[in-house]
Formats: sequence, C-alpha cells, structure tokens
Amino acid sequence: MLIDLHCHTRPLSACSALTAAELVSLACERGLDGICLTEHDRAWDAGELAELRESAPIRVFSAVELTTDMGHVLAFGLDPSGFSAIARAVFAAAEASGGVLFLAHPARDGLLRVTHETVQYFASVEAVNGSDSKLQNLAASGLAKGFRLPGIAGSDAHMRDEVGRAATRFAYPVTTDGELLRELLAGRYEAAAVER
Repeated sequence: MLIDLHCHTRPLSACSALTAAELVSLACERGLDGICLTEHDRAWDAGELAELRESAPIRVFSAVELTTDMGHVLAFGLDPSGFSAIARAVFAAAEASGGVLFLAHPARDGLLRVTHETVQYFASVEAVNGSDSKLQNLAASGLAKGFRLPGIAGSDAHMRDEVGRAATRFAYPVTTDGELLRELLAGRYEAAAVER
C-alpha cells in the first residue's frame, strides 16, 4: 500500500488551501491507496472523520503534526487531548498511549534537527518530504539511518499540486489507524518519492 503520511486540510490547518474532499480526490487520481490527515496541532473530530472515511474511495488515516521545542513532530497513535509544545512531554504521552513519533522535515531551512535528545524521543524522521528539495531529502534520508526505525515519507501537502509527491510504501495492507500504528512500530515500510 502507498500512503501519504503527511497532509493538511482547511479549516483545521489554516495554511492549507485544500479541503479534505479535494485531498482525497487528488490522492485517488494520483494512485495513492490512502492519506493521513496530519493537521497542525489539532485533531479531527471523530464524527467528521468517520463521515469522511465512509465517503472516501481510499483509506483515510488520522494523526497530528505538533509544533514542539524540537521542531515539527508527526505523532501517530497519540491521544488527541492535551497536546504539548514540549517534545519531552509529547514523548511521554506517546509512550503512555503506545504511539510513535517522527521528526518532520528534519533538514528544512538548512538545519539538521538531530541531537542526542532527538534520537531518544523520536522513532525516526521524515526521510522524504514532498515539499522539500532533493538535497534536503538526501540529508534527511541520511539522518534516518541513526534511528531505530526507517524514515517515513509524506507530501506535506497544502496545495493541489503537492498531493502525493511523496508517500510511504507498506509491505502489508493497512485499513485502520491501529493497523497503521502497528506497521509503523514494526518498521514494515519504506519512504518513497512518487513519480507523476
């Protein structure tokens, strides 16, 4: 399965020009098997998410992109209540809920956001980000080798042309957020830049 693990929609992510329906339609057109909604510091309402999933022709997963003192963090399996801006607290919450954290776009802005603490708190990094340059993704892919899990990939889509530029290929079918979390924790995936 090919799943874009980093997507933003409006109005939950104010910086996005995409509605959830547009995102799903474009992802389907571009051959993706699923998308993961990772809004900035906000989680989807469970009822609205269920409606979207029911109407979507592809799988729709939910996570969150948190703004922390160590940079942006893609958090999977994290309880949506009480998000923190302190990476240490986010890590503790992820451990308590069985979640997993990936440092998003770790080579953006010429900064390599990897320290001893980073390796301690995050399972890995976003090795391929569809909104970053080839050089930034090369640096991020190199950083991923220092973590316990492989790097993931996502488009970081905010606009139509960005959808599906990068995605994560899973070895086994994934149909629920729980299955997505299980496969991420097992490391049964690979990051991929997607040719269009």
